[in-house]
Amino acid sequence: MLNINQQPHIETTFRTSITPSTPTLHGDYVQLSDWDVVMFKSYTPILLFYTNPKDIPDFMNTQKLMGALADVLVDFYPLAGRLVDIGQGRDAIDCNDAGILFQEAKYHDTLEEFQANGYLPNKLDYHRLFPIHFYTKYQDPLVAIQVTRFTDGGVAMGIMLLHKIADKYSQCLFLEAWCKKARGVAYNKATFDRRLVAVPPKNVEVTDEVLDYYRNEHWATGEDHVAASIAANDGRIINQDQPKYARTSPKGPIPLKSVVLEFYSDGLHQCKRDAHTEEMIKNKMWLSTKDALLAMLFRAIVRSRDLSPDQVVKMVMGINGRSKMKGLDFYFGNWMVTRAVSLTKQGVKKTRLVDTAISFRQQMTTPKASLFHGISKLYTIHQDMTVHYLCYQPNSSTHLTASDASTLPYWRLDFGYGDPDRVRGYITAGGNGCLVLFGRNDHNKGVMYDVQVQMDTESMRRFVDDPDIVKYTRQILY
Repeated sequence: MLNINQQPHIETTFRTSITPSTPTLHGDYVQLSDWDVVMFKSYTPILLFYTNPKDIPDFMNTQKLMGALADVLVDFYPLAGRLVDIGQGRDAIDCNDAGILFQEAKYHDTLEEFQANGYLPNKLDYHRLFPIHFYTKYQDPLVAIQVTRFTDGGVAMGIMLLHKIADKYSQCLFLEAWCKKARGVAYNKATFDRRLVAVPPKNVEVTDEVLDYYRNEHWATGEDHVAASIAANDGRIINQDQPKYARTSPKGPIPLKSVVLEFYSDGLHQCKRDAHTEEMIKNKMWLSTKDALLAMLFRAIVRSRDLSPDQVVKMVMGINGRSKMKGLDFYFGNWMVTRAVSLTKQGVKKTRLVDTAISFRQQMTTPKASLFHGISKLYTIHQDMTVHYLCYQPNSSTHLTASDASTLPYWRLDFGYGDPDRVRGYITAGGNGCLVLFGRNDHNKGVMYDVQVQMDTESMRRFVDDPDIVKYTRQILY
């Protein structure tokens, strides 16, 4: 029987909007690039966990966090604005200083309790560690932040940034600036100049590679698109009226399970060694540790799926376009393409780890600036941008998305109280087949990577028992 006097796990204690400390360009619009316009109106979530082992009484001080946020918004002023519809499928940012949503909450438990379990979503109420989840109207904020305080002084920080305006690299640029401002350290200012990703004036070709990418990634209409959506969800029809967090039902979402794999240097070294032939080692033809690690994980995931031997499974990863061009290091917006590697169960049996690792290297390193420019040129063909919207393909037993967040400085986001202990992602819908690679900070005694994997429970049971996962992983948290 429910005790009506029982305290909830989490309760909101404070909610406000943070505006720039100095008024900015009221009435000014920041145009979105074509790469932003085609993107989804969904939030990109990240969770940072800060422990307080020294029992600092004023840990992650609210006024300090809010003051630094207001100050840094002077340089990142578009983030305090709101989207507006300017017609022909395009939005822009109205720089009206409406503010960033900032919320505090209290969690009636110790963070240490969850730290011991790896901060897994089945142990913590991830959903309520964020102040907002879905973008539904133009009045919604572009950025939302929640600071959740635990009874032992630890803190979880949940951040949502609208994918329509920026990718994860831009998100990290903003968060790094915020925490450096809190420490009184100089930070890199973003540029919102969309001309940096515009089509160059000449010598841009729409190649077969550009066309193939465009056809695979962009929106299609008609029955074929509906059928593809059903197939991608293992035959389950997606009911748009079904609650996002409905309990599992015969026609609803299948139960999912998240685990975290901890990789130490010794296991990574062995994995990399096994991804090379003797001839490659002799001739110093090196693949990277990540090529080997991602290839190993993909092969294990394919083996874990209940599929026919010749059913193709695709692993999709994002590639940062800033690494392909000069002068874009601090560009704020979307500038990524995806690349994919495909395998079948039969293919895993017939090939070696080295073969899959080579496929990863080829796919992830081959994109050139010409691909980005060619896509940009295609976007300019139609004035009405609605014809270009990216299609959404939910993760499934045949479609896996992987994200390498280890290159981003999430684990160095120190607001003056120390680095976060762990970083976690949060996927609520379409999450049957997703993988995120996080770096670990220097204080974690040999742990180099956390790999957060989410799949259906039956596949996950087989995955954690896979011989390669057992061989190379030091610890599995689940």
